Amino acid sequence: MNLLVALGVTALFAAMAYALGMVSRGGALGGFVVGATIYYCLGPQGFAVLALFVVGGSILTRFGYARKHRAGTAEAGEGRRGARNALANAGVATLCALLASLTPIDAFAAAFVASLGAAFADTAESEVGQLYARAPRLISNFRRVAPGTDGAVSIPGTLAGVGAAALTAALGYALGLVEGVGPMVLVALAGFLGTVVDSLIGALAPRAGNEPTNVLCTLSAAVLAIILV
Repeated sequence: MNLLVALGVTALFAAMAYALGMVSRGGALGGFVVGATIYYCLGPQGFAVLALFVVGGSILTRFGYARKHRAGTAEAGEGRRGARNALANAGVATLCALLASLTPIDAFAAAFVASLGAAFADTAESEVGQLYARAPRLISNFRRVAPGTDGAVSIPGTLAGVGAAALTAALGYALGLVEGVGPMVLVALAGFLGTVVDSLIGALAPRAGNEPTNVLCTLSAAVLAIILV
């Protein structure tokens, strides 16, 4: 019964995301696999955290899209996310969900929340920074660079990332995936630090590619959450 509910809810969500232009066909299929697995392992609580990232990230991507498009920094395909993007951003979270359901270790649920918090924070930093950062700087040497440059950081983007990581951790705490206010703060910190790793990789290895960098971003956040929590 749980599997049927997971498949039904996730299929409906994926279809709505595709109809609203949030994802491509491949993105809908990849999101369905990820979402169904997370729902089956962590229930509606885990799925709600995933939905926060998907919906919140899509809103941020579309916010000021015309302006970002003119500047040449907008996401391709009018912001529709593909299958590779879904797996790169939520693959680690899916693994954490599986481990949380198969083992008695509570830290895996916290790692799940932290990894999605990092993915959401990374999107927030990128999308907000491109709009409002007048002089972003490369994280490795603080040299001024153009908006959208790999490894660039800014005050508006950083604040948006902190907010996204904190919101994700707070939702995880409210839904019982993160136990305690102290662990909630640590999960938020882990999520934000994952984006720092992302920026460092972007600055030091700009040819690494967006998807591999996203995997390392979310993986770093998950590992840090396990260590801290």
